[in-house]
Amino acid sequence: MRYDDLKRMPKVELHCHLELAFRKSTLRRWALDKGMEVAREEDFDREFLIKAPMDDLPTVLHKFLNTRDVIDTEAKVEQLTFEACEDMFLQSNVRILELRYAPSFLLDAHPTMDADRMLEAILRGMARAEAAYPMVVGLIGLLQRIKSVKDNAYWCDWILEHKAHFVGMDLADDEVSYPAYPFATLFQKAKNQGLGITVHAGEPHVPGAAKNILIALDELGADRIGHGVQAIHDAGVVARLAKDGVPLELCPWSNVLTRAVLDLKSHPFKRLMDAGVRTTLNTDDPGVMDITLTQECENLIQHLNLRLEDLERCNKWARQASFISKQRIQQVWPD
Repeated sequence: MRYDDLKRMPKVELHCHLELAFRKSTLRRWALDKGMEVAREEDFDREFLIKAPMDDLPTVLHKFLNTRDVIDTEAKVEQLTFEACEDMFLQSNVRILELRYAPSFLLDAHPTMDADRMLEAILRGMARAEAAYPMVVGLIGLLQRIKSVKDNAYWCDWILEHKAHFVGMDLADDEVSYPAYPFATLFQKAKNQGLGITVHAGEPHVPGAAKNILIALDELGADRIGHGVQAIHDAGVVARLAKDGVPLELCPWSNVLTRAVLDLKSHPFKRLMDAGVRTTLNTDDPGVMDITLTQECENLIQHLNLRLEDLERCNKWARQASFISKQRIQQVWPD
């Protein structure tokens, strides 16, 4: 399979964190402007990129927080958004893109920024990309598990106040130390008001992680599961996902880097697909993890022996699972 053939295939990206989907040249310039010594490629990589399986969480958080520190104005957020969309199209022919972000993540570090102004900047970046390329972009508001129910209730209400600009809501961060069920009422509230629900669940390789998928489905009303890679260790969970047609937003290279799986060859993507689960392929954090969706496709072909037809089926499932309206999707990707 030629790389160019994979690149030309129209694609859907459902699981991409906007804050970590930066263009390297832009982020390096911003970092240099702030006085960071990252002119050399190896220095920039050390401070901002995850290029090999990580040894410990603090190392990863250091890179995430370095990224957050330099995205310190609404103007940068607009540029970040536009470039994330543009790169998705130019590098991987992504026609349907969902971007998720946590307003609290950047605002915690930059009190001079404002949630409403940041949202307006993101929307401008999305609109510029949609005007320039045959793609549609939807926005998912993300709540952070590490915050209190009270804090997340505030952000849930803020997302719902601006729900004309959001297609869904998500819950992310450390699912081992911070269970999802305390936030169930917030997600049921969002679901009742028409937002799609996706929840990070079953990601880390720890005992019982697959059960978190059931909590996301039954308590939070999840329509899709972010990651869900550990489902493979629980036949009952796999059967439930297959029976109910619940899509998994799988991110193979991310799973390797976070040690959720040992390596690409042992990733359960194909086993889950063969078991009847609706598997979709995504990048997670394409900037910090230095990966494109086309490269993710190439990885599955090389390491798991997937065929082009398999990837096309995954894109079909992803298109059907998108929270973006069918009418908007038809405009860039007719049936």
